[in-house]
Amino acid sequence: MKKSTVFALVAAAVMAAVPLSAAHAKTYRAVFAGYFGPAHPNTAMMEKFKSELEEVSGGQFKIVLKPNNEAGGEEKIMELCKRGTIQIAQVGGLLKYDEPMIAAWEQPFVINSWEHARNVFLSGGMKPFEGQYTEKSGARIAGIIVNGFRQISCNFPVNSMEDLGRMKIRTPLNDVFVELFKALGTNPTPMPATELYTALETKVVDGQDNPYSMVESMGWYEVNKYMLESRHIFSPTFVIVNDKWYNRLDDQAKQWFDTAMTNAIKFNWDESEKGEAKTVEFLKSKGVTITIPSDEFKAQMIKASEPVWAWFDKEVPGSKEIRDYCASVDPARK
Repeated sequence: MKKSTVFALVAAAVMAAVPLSAAHAKTYRAVFAGYFGPAHPNTAMMEKFKSELEEVSGGQFKIVLKPNNEAGGEEKIMELCKRGTIQIAQVGGLLKYDEPMIAAWEQPFVINSWEHARNVFLSGGMKPFEGQYTEKSGARIAGIIVNGFRQISCNFPVNSMEDLGRMKIRTPLNDVFVELFKALGTNPTPMPATELYTALETKVVDGQDNPYSMVESMGWYEVNKYMLESRHIFSPTFVIVNDKWYNRLDDQAKQWFDTAMTNAIKFNWDESEKGEAKTVEFLKSKGVTITIPSDEFKAQMIKASEPVWAWFDKEVPGSKEIRDYCASVDPARK
């Protein structure tokens, strides 16, 4: 018998031993991009999602992770995901450029605790306030993870409204934050997060606002040694998925994807909440002085922010309805 005939018979036997479903199983490849540092819970969430999805699908999903701005900054990865160049991305409030109502998800002093934040973002009650994001952008919101309670860092102590008034503060590329920090008396300076470390180091700006976890993961504590625990906004992070790519998944693949995403989101919220106290201790160990505002100072910040709610009501549809919804699920009011 010719060698070629033997090889053909062996190959046929091997193929016959492979289940038909495995032989014809689809493979789904996706790039999942983010802009958080290696130690951040949102990066850990990406790893959790990849691990579970690849395992449960028996390798039918192949997820390539691009955290820490590896695929570009926040705005770039958002646009790449909308176009389908990448398939999954973590993005903050920039989604408002496609659906303005999403800007009102980050109103000042409307979320008061971790329990309150979970009630707001994990109950499904914010779904109506996504508006027409998918129709306008080409991406869908697959879930909400944590950026967290935003705090203020500075290169000098901030203990009063007068101290705030001395600050030149970096804000995200988002007019919501510009309006807020104008109301608080600071000099807001929008810039990308990728430029922030150098801007703090060279004192182009005095400080910035971000959750503790971002200050740790991005190393900003090295160049800003004072923080005010203002907790002025709770910022969600959106996990978006290219809509056309998602709709090409078969029913089983969608189930695997959705379950892995749900589990990774729960993991993220748990790790973020537990990690906040640990991050505070880490920052203190690195020489950062953290100030808890007095009741009077906190009340002054809230009072100064009231015009921002009026700005939201004028500029952003659904703003009052979102505030009312947040108030309705505040455990402190029950």
